[in-house]
Amino acid sequence: MTEWIEFSHDWAYYITSDTFDMNQVRGKVPVGSIVLVKEQEVLDTGVTITNTDYKIAKDDAVVNLVDKRAASKILAKLFVEYMKKHNEYPHNSSFDKAFKNGNVDVLFKASDYDKFKIRLTHAIVGGDPEEFLMNLNRSSRKKFVPGDDWKIEPAKSGRSTCKSCGGKIEKDHLRIGEPDYFQDHLNYKLHHFVCKADEIWGIPKDKLFGYENLTDDQKEEASKVLWE
Repeated sequence: MTEWIEFSHDWAYYITSDTFDMNQVRGKVPVGSIVLVKEQEVLDTGVTITNTDYKIAKDDAVVNLVDKRAASKILAKLFVEYMKKHNEYPHNSSFDKAFKNGNVDVLFKASDYDKFKIRLTHAIVGGDPEEFLMNLNRSSRKKFVPGDDWKIEPAKSGRSTCKSCGGKIEKDHLRIGEPDYFQDHLNYKLHHFVCKADEIWGIPKDKLFGYENLTDDQKEEASKVLWE
């Protein structure tokens, strides 16, 4: 059974140590998870940037990690444990690069904005990393079960921008609203339907607000991609 430890922050996420899902922190985090704490900073130039601090949830406290590299090293060990147990890549991960010394990088996309290079070495894998990866299956398709309701709707105008690809979402084209909390206020990051649909495959219909309000043609378009 997963144990949890209390931890609160206005803007933070945790990556689970068994499924590698990334979730909003809501007062508690699972022991063993990597925690990402985000803060916005306004530079002298007036540009606003987002800084991320990395932590790990231990049995008695959530403690700081030196940097993202330290978080990646912990994730590498968890990745190998998962790969050996399931004989497949964790979801949202893929082979990235092989090095002359035999090390291999796996790219892990925890979110659209948080990506990790997971370096697998001979010592961690217990053998040749590239050969180890070659014998794995690709991540099996798992149904997406969100904590908060997402939404689907035709774009009301052509002014919204897709947070996945950066392009404009044309009026009346289907778009996906991804729940996003900042200082406990719920907003939605908007995406082209085609940019986000594969990522939320299998989402329960009662977790996709607005589906019942779509036209029959729009429902058919969404159903073919999300549930077939």
